[in-house]
Amino acid sequence: MKQRARTDEDKQSRRGDILDAARAVFDELEVDAFTMDAVASSLGLAKGTLYRYVPTREALLLALALDEYIAWFDEFDARLTALPAGGDHIDVPAAVAGEMTDTLLARPRFLRLASLVATVLERNVPLETARDFKSCVVSHSARTAAALADRLGCSASEAKRVLVLTQALTVGLYHHAHPAPVVAEVLADASFAGARVDFGPDLRFGIEALLRAAA
Repeated sequence: MKQRARTDEDKQSRRGDILDAARAVFDELEVDAFTMDAVASSLGLAKGTLYRYVPTREALLLALALDEYIAWFDEFDARLTALPAGGDHIDVPAAVAGEMTDTLLARPRFLRLASLVATVLERNVPLETARDFKSCVVSHSARTAAALADRLGCSASEAKRVLVLTQALTVGLYHHAHPAPVVAEVLADASFAGARVDFGPDLRFGIEALLRAAA
């Protein structure tokens, strides 16, 4: 991988290799240990070469997050399409909440990255990178919102609102369910049981409440 990419096709291939390497490094390390040096080293590249393709560490992680968003939207859309039609035999909000929760829980990398987007990743990227990221997420969410509105029998704007609030709920619960070690030690005390977050069940409870409010 040391030969310089010259054609557009070569550059696209090189970018794909960089993203693959970044995923592997991200999966192995805590976010504070994720560095451009680590990614470059895993590829056998000089760090300077890596910066020709991505301007910052945060931009690289944001690119990974975007891939995860797109993959989740695609999977959830497919799950929505496969659900039986609503009626007396199916509780639509409960069924949709189950599918949404299951697809999120099955993507731990997505959950980690999504929890970092607003607090870390969007704070050191060029304007154009941030614009491209938001535009792509909004574009995919519009398609999902249309399918969700059709299932719930609500307006597209209400479905979009549910998706935005679901993201906020997911990120917030994820942070609470993964506290700092010292806080985790405090919460292990039985007297703090009411302050703990059981991520999966609590996420489903919250998503279903949002869906029922919109339906």
